[in-house]
Amino acid sequence: MIFAACCVSFLSRVSLSIAIVAMVSHSSNATTLNSSVSDVCPLPNITDDDRSDFLEGEFEWDEPTQGLILGGFYYGYLVSNIFSGIVTEYLGGRLAMAIAVLGSSLLCLINPVCARISVGLFIAVRVLAGLLQGPLVSATFFLMASWIPPQEKAKLCSITLTGSSIGTVLSMALGGLMIGSNFLGGWPSVFYVFGVAGVLWTIPWLLLIHDSPDNHPSLSATELRYIKAQGSTLKGEKRIKIPWGKIATSLPFWSLMAVAWGNNFGFFNLLTEIPTYLKNIQHFGIQDNGLLSALPYIISTIFSICWGQFASFLLRKNALSIIQVRKLSSSIAMFGPALALITICFADCNSTLAVACLCISVGLNSASNSGADITEQEIAPNLTALLKSITNSIGSVAGILAPSITGAITAGNQTLSAWRTVFGISALTYVICCIIYLIFGTVEVQSWNEPKQKQKEKDRY
Repeated sequence: MIFAACCVSFLSRVSLSIAIVAMVSHSSNATTLNSSVSDVCPLPNITDDDRSDFLEGEFEWDEPTQGLILGGFYYGYLVSNIFSGIVTEYLGGRLAMAIAVLGSSLLCLINPVCARISVGLFIAVRVLAGLLQGPLVSATFFLMASWIPPQEKAKLCSITLTGSSIGTVLSMALGGLMIGSNFLGGWPSVFYVFGVAGVLWTIPWLLLIHDSPDNHPSLSATELRYIKAQGSTLKGEKRIKIPWGKIATSLPFWSLMAVAWGNNFGFFNLLTEIPTYLKNIQHFGIQDNGLLSALPYIISTIFSICWGQFASFLLRKNALSIIQVRKLSSSIAMFGPALALITICFADCNSTLAVACLCISVGLNSASNSGADITEQEIAPNLTALLKSITNSIGSVAGILAPSITGAITAGNQTLSAWRTVFGISALTYVICCIIYLIFGTVEVQSWNEPKQKQKEKDRY
């Protein structure tokens, strides 16, 4: 059910990335007139039969405006993430998740109307959707910290978190097909269909899901004993006083914030901008654009599950320790995409190589589902929701900056050199942030995870 939650939430979140390609007129994305011919890719020969695949949008939004619209979700996401950990601790993961998905899905349904009324209203609705989805990640990790033993995290978390990749795949691929077929009016269809999917998900979630093994009505006694035997490595039932000072001075936690910044900057830059790059630089039509934009996330899903199984195998065989698996996974997830993005800078108009590099970059990044991305629940299981809300807030800032920076670089300048700058910035960010984690990262439960009284008792013995 968490897998499905990640899936439907990304349907509504990513829908705009593919829809905006058909929403914006070609003239709004015109390349600077003084760009050299060698710095742009030639337009394909378009026949009358193919012309319908290159839709003329109804909105005159320039690149900075598009960057603001695409980043609008993350403005709200950032604000609510600051408080989402505390909210999740009080509401519980079950209710916090339901509110996040249901609320953002209902807003997704009214996106077309808002866009046609005014760009300001459209941005406001996207910001509000981000506000509502803020608790999604903290609720996810709240539940996983309550249910999943450490030795099973690499395998189960890699499966669970691929829901976001599946949601992206469906949003890109089905979105492109629906827009190209003029289903429900073309681009509005992606918001209608994906919004309804999120609303329907809420029903089984509220009927089936419980916050912890202790209050699940149908959990077997055997499984409950197995889970409870994990002790302090899983989240306890009681809330503890938040040790803000120790969290703020914890180098292991700072390393997780660095990873959150690097991963999210690169990931969300590609998530929001791949369709635009494929349209304006490689000149793909809307249906091909949707399918090709989805391809990296198909590979991401497959690689995440396979790597999670392999990481679990390494742990079962004692070939590597948990921290070694986390750092190996994070290295693949960040150094690999950096190398792929550097390569795409030299792909020029070779669309096959460009798409291959995008697939490698997004695909390898999914190894983070077995790496640093799940480490908050290991260093402090009792504070997982709070820590994840903080690191996710850091990632949200990156989600805001990435499309805005890209929009500023490519404004009136849809050229190969401009996009080389975009990919180069993402690659450098990946490398720097991963190095910080490799130096300071750990999976040891921190002393500030325990209530003060319990910690004093431990110190006494």
